[in-house]
Amino acid sequence: MSTLLSTIVAAALVNNVILVQFLGVSSLFAYSNRLRSALELALLSFLVLFLASFINLLLYRSVLAPLGLENLKLIVFIGISSSICTGLGILVEHYYALSMQRHRFAFYLVGGNSAVIGISLINSVSVLSIAESFAYSLGAAAGFAFVLIGFAALRQRLETADLPAPFRGYPINLISAGIIAMCLLGFAGLV
Repeated sequence: MSTLLSTIVAAALVNNVILVQFLGVSSLFAYSNRLRSALELALLSFLVLFLASFINLLLYRSVLAPLGLENLKLIVFIGISSSICTGLGILVEHYYALSMQRHRFAFYLVGGNSAVIGISLINSVSVLSIAESFAYSLGAAAGFAFVLIGFAALRQRLETADLPAPFRGYPINLISAGIIAMCLLGFAGLV
């Protein structure tokens, strides 16, 4: 149990998908303009990333690898991820129509997000057991959502900060992301 918990924490903090592995960095800047938008898209990204990475792992280990079809994994992973995203998009549209109207394009882009596909590819080549891969997928998805929400809160605060003109906008955002990444790497010896 402690191994699974340390795997979750390590995937969320030390091996963070966005800030350490640089997967889905575009989402960090595209989805984190407002806190409400970031919360909605972080929840959807968490669900898609977690479900897609785990389902893709199961398909890879039970179907593709035994049949010798490892070369098709990228195509299968993208198809599964897009299908999950489309299914969740239909549910969101049915129950939360206003949220879907605000983020329709972003909802469908989550399915092809490099973080979603990247975690699936990492899981497919890892030597972790199914339970450890499940924990890794959960931690990676939680870390992704955590960074999206935290960075949105930080960007809102930076908008009102007294900064020199050359640092306003993307420069201070990139500097802040670099500092946060270094802070997360500081957890490396703990887990």
